Amino acid sequence: MTEQGLRNYSRTGVTALVVLALFLIGTIGIESVPPLWWDEGWTLCVARTWVEVGHYGCRLAGELAPPTLSGHLPVVMPVALSFHVFGIGVWQARIVGVVFTVGTLGLLYWLTSRLYNRTVAVAAMVLLLLLPAQREVYPLIVGRQVLGEMPMVFFLLAGYSCFLLTQRHTFAFLPLAICFWGIALQTKDQAWPFWGMSLIVPLIVVCMRRRWRLAGLLAGGFLGSCAMFQLLGWGKQLLLKGHTLHAPPVNGLAEVSALVLVPSVRLQVLLFTLTFGLPTAFGLAWSTYQWCRDEKLNKSDSFPDTVRLMLLVLTGSWLVWFSLLSVGWVRYAFPALFLGAPFTAVLLYDLTGGFRLASAIKTAVLAIAKRQFDTQGLKGVAALLLLCIMFVLTARAVYFFRISKGDSSAQQVAQFLNTSTPPDALIETYESELFFLLERPYHYPPAQLNVDVIKLTSHYQPISVNYNPLSANPDYLVIGRWGRWVGLYRSLLKRGIFRPIRTVGSYQVYERVH
Repeated sequence: MTEQGLRNYSRTGVTALVVLALFLIGTIGIESVPPLWWDEGWTLCVARTWVEVGHYGCRLAGELAPPTLSGHLPVVMPVALSFHVFGIGVWQARIVGVVFTVGTLGLLYWLTSRLYNRTVAVAAMVLLLLLPAQREVYPLIVGRQVLGEMPMVFFLLAGYSCFLLTQRHTFAFLPLAICFWGIALQTKDQAWPFWGMSLIVPLIVVCMRRRWRLAGLLAGGFLGSCAMFQLLGWGKQLLLKGHTLHAPPVNGLAEVSALVLVPSVRLQVLLFTLTFGLPTAFGLAWSTYQWCRDEKLNKSDSFPDTVRLMLLVLTGSWLVWFSLLSVGWVRYAFPALFLGAPFTAVLLYDLTGGFRLASAIKTAVLAIAKRQFDTQGLKGVAALLLLCIMFVLTARAVYFFRISKGDSSAQQVAQFLNTSTPPDALIETYESELFFLLERPYHYPPAQLNVDVIKLTSHYQPISVNYNPLSANPDYLVIGRWGRWVGLYRSLLKRGIFRPIRTVGSYQVYERVH
């Protein structure tokens, strides 16, 4: 075997070990860390019902119901496949997310190494995996949850990776890019504006440069992806025809989550960005400055430069939207913080002269001591400041990770209900994470009610949430974190219609007093 062959073999072995290690780490405590979440529950109940009876939707009081607040088909389908192969359960659902996470990290590493170099790519992985900012945006935590964020980012990155390869193999990889982008847009509606800007802005730039072939690829990618999105929508209707029920639209849901101008919300979100998003913001600002400088000098004319601009626009616009307009739920920041890692790595690489950290810190200390801030001194001070910010964020995250414990109380309370209540007992609850675990009929509020809930809990509007829990005549009531926070059943408990019979973790089970 040649020396080059040995290097390739060694590199392949190291890659396989890294992938295996990431997969194994991603499965540690997978059933209880983090605890099953409300948003996961809707998707899980749809996946279970689809596998068991062929109906794409949840159940309501024992009857088949629409999918309501579930994730879209690209999120539900892999989970349903896992349920079909491995059985119904928490790890069976979350293992799908671990696979997506490993794949997404691999795509980001590959794309970064092609757009910059392997050193920057490794640094981006270190920033993502070893320097966590907060648990809710840490990839190995977010990825294992049954949510749409990680699959969406996976398909987006797959699309950008294929688009980069169209430079040499247009007819092979442009259709793949279109396919992946179409799936990404089907995975989460949230991707539409940022993905669209990531193609339209570079398209305008290359048209101004009269690079018509690249302009044609960008225009073809945009129009083809829109067509693929529509085609996949038709395919979904055909696949589920006769196997689902029409879900009535939840009016106002997008407005209360995507365009929020409440001053108190805006202040909280901005403080979050200034606390946890500064490294990403600095990296994006630096890459924007580099692109503008190179554009002025006509040095940003290569195919990779265009793909870099695509990712820069995608990530930057997402972070701006999260900071200035979104409702501020932390997981909404995940795509921007995740995709921003390469730009932060580039900033550190440039400030430290290729990650010569000791030399950069020494330069910064001398510059501060002598109060002589030349170009190298300013770079050293900036690098030291950025490293200090990331150290503080990491120390904070490690502390909270350390004191955090697994929580399997959802499984425990479901087990109690499945074994200690009559088979036909109707259970009223707002805790959707329990639905797919229950062997008893369950009832929950209508999806439209969630708009008022968001206004009450996230917009801090003093409104009343109107709902009559007794309309379905439930036998048992379960209140967990979400139901307690909303206060949906507070007036019902004051009337003494239900009495507590069991407390499991954050859940309290009540029995109807007849």
